[in-house]
Amino acid sequence: MRDEHHAAIVVGVDGSTGAQRALDWAVGLAERTGDTVHAVSACIFIPTPRSLAVPSHYVDPDADALGHQHVLRLAVSQADPGGHGVRVEASVAHGEPGRVLCALSAGASALVVGSNGRSAVLAALLGSVSTYCVRNAKCPVFVIPPAAGEKVRQPVGTTWTATGRTDRAEGTG
Repeated sequence: MRDEHHAAIVVGVDGSTGAQRALDWAVGLAERTGDTVHAVSACIFIPTPRSLAVPSHYVDPDADALGHQHVLRLAVSQADPGGHGVRVEASVAHGEPGRVLCALSAGASALVVGSNGRSAVLAALLGSVSTYCVRNAKCPVFVIPPAAGEKVRQPVGTTWTATGRTDRAEGTG
């Protein structure tokens, strides 16, 4: 029996379409591998110095974390892990998303993130969580691109033909 920490697929969830595709794909993978999915939303809280604080712009860290928890619950319900027999744990972690995901996936089976499809120039200026994870994670990283569309909803190892669904046997292409 594997250690649960090592038998997890960590997924970054931020409420975006790309993150939902990543979670859907991870649930399909976990269905095949028997791993638990750990959905993570990274909550960045940067306190504003009191001298610069404007009451209407104050962000309560607890309220912000509750917002992240709501995003996680919604994403997990849309992925329907129970319908696939997959266990999903969800948590909000505080910190920069790339660093948080890499730290939490250090002993995981895989790290799955979505790609938002930014241009290379914009990604270079703003940074990219997926690029950071690919460069720094200590486990395999899967980046689900926007072009994947609805293809991520079919289980890993399943192909679709003109006549219907065909499940591939283990070890065959």
